[in-house]
Amino acid sequence: MGLSPARNGVDVVAPFLFIVARGRSGTTLLRAMFDAHPDMAIPNESHFVVQFARRRSRYETPGGFDLDRFTDDLFRHWAFRRWDVPASFVREQCESVRPDDYAAAVRGLYAAYARHHGKTRYGDKTPSYVLSIDLLAALFPEARFVHLIRDGRDVALSYLDTDFGSRTLPQAAIYWDRFVRAGRASGMRLGPTRYREVRYEDLVREPGTVLSSLCSFAGLPFDARMLRYHERAHTWASGLSHREHHRNLHKPPTAGLRDWRRDLSRKDVQVFEALAGDLLAELGYERSANGIGLGVTFTAARLRMSTQARRVGHAARIRGRKLRWRVRRLIRRRVVKDRTLGSMS
Repeated sequence: MGLSPARNGVDVVAPFLFIVARGRSGTTLLRAMFDAHPDMAIPNESHFVVQFARRRSRYETPGGFDLDRFTDDLFRHWAFRRWDVPASFVREQCESVRPDDYAAAVRGLYAAYARHHGKTRYGDKTPSYVLSIDLLAALFPEARFVHLIRDGRDVALSYLDTDFGSRTLPQAAIYWDRFVRAGRASGMRLGPTRYREVRYEDLVREPGTVLSSLCSFAGLPFDARMLRYHERAHTWASGLSHREHHRNLHKPPTAGLRDWRRDLSRKDVQVFEALAGDLLAELGYERSANGIGLGVTFTAARLRMSTQARRVGHAARIRGRKLRWRVRRLIRRRVVKDRTLGSMS
C-alpha cells in the first residue's frame, strides 16, 4: 500500500504503525524486522511526537500552523538528530505539504523520512509511547498500535545488564507492571482493529507467523525479507542509542537469550512476583512454584512505596525545571520587547 494523498498531500489512509512496550521487550528487534520490509521505514525512537503534542498550541496558532517554529524545535531535538535524514530535505518536504495542524506536520515529517529511504510507508518505534496511546490514537485516527509484551522477569534481567533504565529488580518489576497495564487499558478502549498485543516469546519462536499477522494488521503484504533483517543490521544499527546492548540484532530470531529460571535467584523471583505476579498470571506466564513468604511480601510493599515516592519526586523536579525555563523565556521576551520599544522612542 503506497501513500494515498487525501489531506495536505500526505498519507492518511494507510495505517500509521506505532510499536510500543515497556523497554527491553524486543521493540528494536521488531523495528528491524519491519524496517527490512521494502515498503516500510521506521526511524530511531522519536520521543518528540508526544512531547510536542502536549504543547501543540505553540504551533497551531490563530494565524495558521507555524511550520518554522515546528521545524526549528524539531531540528534542535536530540532524538531527531539520530534520524538518518537531512534537515534541509525534511524542511523542503514539509513546506510542500503545507500542514494545517500538528498531526499533518508529523505525517509530513514521517512521509519525508520514508521517501528519503525509498519507502512508501512509515511507522514509529518509541517504547515509552505505551503510556501515551490514548493521546496518539486521538491525534492520528489512522494509528494502529502493536504492544510487544515480554515476561517481566526477563525484562528485569535485561535492564540489570544495562547502564540505563531500571537499576534494581524491584524497580524493574514495578515499572514493567505499570507500563504493561497502562498499554493494555488503552488497548481495551481502542479495540482489536487498532490495538494488537504480541508476545516477545512468540515473535522469536515463530517469527514468520507473527510477522504475517502483524503485516495484515498494518495493511502491508508480508515480505520474507523481514526475516532476514539481521543481514542488513550494520546499515542502521550504528544510529541506535546504547547500541552495545543491541548486539543480538546481527543474529536471526533466537529464543532463550535471557531466562529468569536460570539467571535469577530464588529470592529475586519471589520479590518480582510479590510486586508483579498478578500481571504475570493475567498474561498467562508461569509463576514460580515456591511460595512467597510474609517477609518478602512486606519487603515488596515497602519497595513499592519508596519507588512511588521517588517517581513523584522526579516528576516534581521536572515540572520545576520546565516552569523555570518558561519564566526565563518570558523574561527574555519582555527584555527584548522593552529594548525594541526603547529604541523606537
